[in-house]
Amino acid sequence: MQTLNRAILIGAALVLAGLGLSGCAGVAANAGEAGSGGEVYPPSLAQQGALADGVVDRAEYEAGFAGYQACMSDAGYTVEVLNATSTIIDYRQLAQSNDDGTANRCYQIEFAGVDASWQLAHQDERADAELLDACLRDNGLAIPKARQEKIDALVQAGVDLGSCLGKE
Repeated sequence: MQTLNRAILIGAALVLAGLGLSGCAGVAANAGEAGSGGEVYPPSLAQQGALADGVVDRAEYEAGFAGYQACMSDAGYTVEVLNATSTIIDYRQLAQSNDDGTANRCYQIEFAGVDASWQLAHQDERADAELLDACLRDNGLAIPKARQEKIDALVQAGVDLGSCLGKE
């Protein structure tokens, strides 16, 4: 059973953003944009409500994720939660749900905007923040405040991000 680990995708997206290969500096950079087949799905009323005041709290984040899980379940897919207590919910689902467009559809409708807003607001609370700081110190670099600035500084200095994050 092939599964797609969301944490790996998040890390890869951040590295690509740091390398300047992505036009967006966020994990959910494709939120509201066309999916792999060009589809755009409008956000649900629940997601619109969570985003209405411009701030996503933990309850809204968890409710958006629950909506995503329910959408996936309705389509016959299980979303396995690997860690629900960390700042960012770590989950995975069958790769087939990405291949057939279900994951993209459910994500856009139920979770994309909420997820992007939450992750942007909490980007410096990620588990690897200390590793990035240590890597910056080890390479004699100043430590910026924002996560993306840290990644950018390391990339500009030619530091291998994989070695910083223990993925040599």
